[in-house]
Amino acid sequence: MMYILNFFPDKCYVKNQDTNQILLQGKIKDGLYVFPALQSSTSYSVNTTSVDPNKNVLHLWHSRLGHSAYNIVQQILKECNIHCPKHKQFCHSCAMGKAHQLPFQSSDTVYTKPLQLVYVDIWGLSPVCASNGARYYISFMDAFSKYTWLYLLHHKSQATAAFHRFKEFSEKQTGYTLKSIQSDNAKEFLTLQTYFKENGINHRLICPYTHEQNGAIERKHRHITEMGLTILATASLPIKFWGESFVTAIHVINTLPTPVLQNKSPYEILFKEKPDYTRFKVFRCLLSSVKAIQ
Repeated sequence: MMYILNFFPDKCYVKNQDTNQILLQGKIKDGLYVFPALQSSTSYSVNTTSVDPNKNVLHLWHSRLGHSAYNIVQQILKECNIHCPKHKQFCHSCAMGKAHQLPFQSSDTVYTKPLQLVYVDIWGLSPVCASNGARYYISFMDAFSKYTWLYLLHHKSQATAAFHRFKEFSEKQTGYTLKSIQSDNAKEFLTLQTYFKENGINHRLICPYTHEQNGAIERKHRHITEMGLTILATASLPIKFWGESFVTAIHVINTLPTPVLQNKSPYEILFKEKPDYTRFKVFRCLLSSVKAIQ
């Protein structure tokens, strides 16, 4: 029988390699791991009698077959006439060995007012020009309300002008002053460093090649593109109209209730009133009253 030793800061385990069953547990004492008397393992074995043997069989063969996918293991066991449960099990070793990177911790910072922090990012280059010639869009998302502003761009160099338009518009509409901006290290935002300092705006930069730190706006990109392409397909319009569909999508997203905001919409959080859903029309409808943000 082969054994596995798992060490932790305050304890360690001795496990059966085949079944992953814990045989002994040691605790740290004076810098050493101390094990209880061997007979204490007897009490543990009594507790394990209630464990489903079918689960042990599946886990055993999952380990024997190099931690292959459970559906493959179950197929092999079926061919060998070995009974096992159909449901999958969580494997800690698979989670550790097959992880591509360490998890990112979610921020626990709480924002209490609009424009205390705004996430900004540029999407593109689109393989197809929009109907107005745009190949990019820039989005600004308020960390407090999750409300998002979107501007279509022909070139990335237009990001600076879009930022000034956003700042003036958002501050006048909300009555709040922009405090902080968070972006990646794109040069379009770095060129605004002097302006940020002169106007008392804190510019937060994420670490290079770690888009997870800007995950809020990255997920927003996906939401916008998925909804925009879906309504574009529903309207049976050419892909060149992605600009109109993306602008429509962000208008809809801003008015949708979300669990993140206790089932309120970003519009309601930002403007203190519920959106009027009776005005909504299907995209491409001749009576549509949704106006594109240019």
